[in-house]
Amino acid sequence: MLSKINDIVAGFISILKGLAVTGKNMLKKPVTIQYPFEKPVMTEKFRGLVDLYPEKCIACSQCVKICPTAALDLTATTNPETKKRFLGAFSYNGELCCFCGLCQEVCPTAAMYLNKCYEVAYYKHGDLTKIDLLKADKYQHLTPPKVKGLKK
Repeated sequence: MLSKINDIVAGFISILKGLAVTGKNMLKKPVTIQYPFEKPVMTEKFRGLVDLYPEKCIACSQCVKICPTAALDLTATTNPETKKRFLGAFSYNGELCCFCGLCQEVCPTAAMYLNKCYEVAYYKHGDLTKIDLLKADKYQHLTPPKVKGLKK
């Protein structure tokens, strides 16, 4: 008889604890965002796709050498008079990239960086494998279409 009373009291205390948690969370602001209408803000250390400031790049190839997955390919041309190197082509394979950030760390001029792009859905295989980092709108084809509204 005493064990049944203990079970009833323990069950009642358990229900009160659950109601206390529910009541406390009912008064808080919701943490859910309405994605795709609201976009989350990426943190400072978020690592997205590789991006480049072409005007800062000195074509030293350090990023290509340090990349563990060989996701970067750089072609440089040299001016025979000044012996200065210039970017000829710079491509990026997003499927091979492991988002380690080593290319960003090793770049002496801070030309390489990992952007905040996290929506990388694509329709064709070549959309993510042959990205020309010298183009200004290189990731335009990866952005999702605009959402007009939900049907009710």
